[in-house]
Amino acid sequence: MSIVRAGFLICCFSAALAGQNGQGIAPVWDVRSMLRQLVEQTQSFSAAIERLKVQEWISAGASSTYARQQDVVKTQAGYLRTVAVKLAEDPEKLSLALDAYFRLQSMETFAISLAEAAGRYQDSQAAQQVQELVSRNSATATKLRQYVMDLSVTKEQEYTIVEKEAHRCQAMLNQPPPVGRPATKGKK
Repeated sequence: MSIVRAGFLICCFSAALAGQNGQGIAPVWDVRSMLRQLVEQTQSFSAAIERLKVQEWISAGASSTYARQQDVVKTQAGYLRTVAVKLAEDPEKLSLALDAYFRLQSMETFAISLAEAAGRYQDSQAAQQVQELVSRNSATATKLRQYVMDLSVTKEQEYTIVEKEAHRCQAMLNQPPPVGRPATKGKK
């Protein structure tokens, strides 16, 4: 492919992407604010899960699965903080948004299980505290889910536009050059 053709294709792609100016997704500052809130909530979540006396539950006859769940929640909370920081730096990276959302979902699922066990093996206050944190996280989780959906729709639209433009540009490049009249020499 010649340099001229490559330059032409780049111009076509750039023009197509310029038309998609981030429509449909939350502004960057809103996303960063949501992610800061998510990190703060995750830290509270982690601390509450750490306070659960899972080893005492196991001694009292609870399944050792709760210890693994507690470890998973703490691990997911750490990864979620890391992913949220990276996503704040690059908020249009769909893979990071999905990673954050799935980690949040995993963390909440295990936390709900631990809250139920805390009600049985520890005390209702510990269970209620974890359940309240899950409820408080709910609004942020909903915002994150909506952001992931909006971002994925926007990325699909951008891909569709780029693909159409690529086909259009390729069709233009594949057309035979126009047949022109031969240049005539001027009379003096």
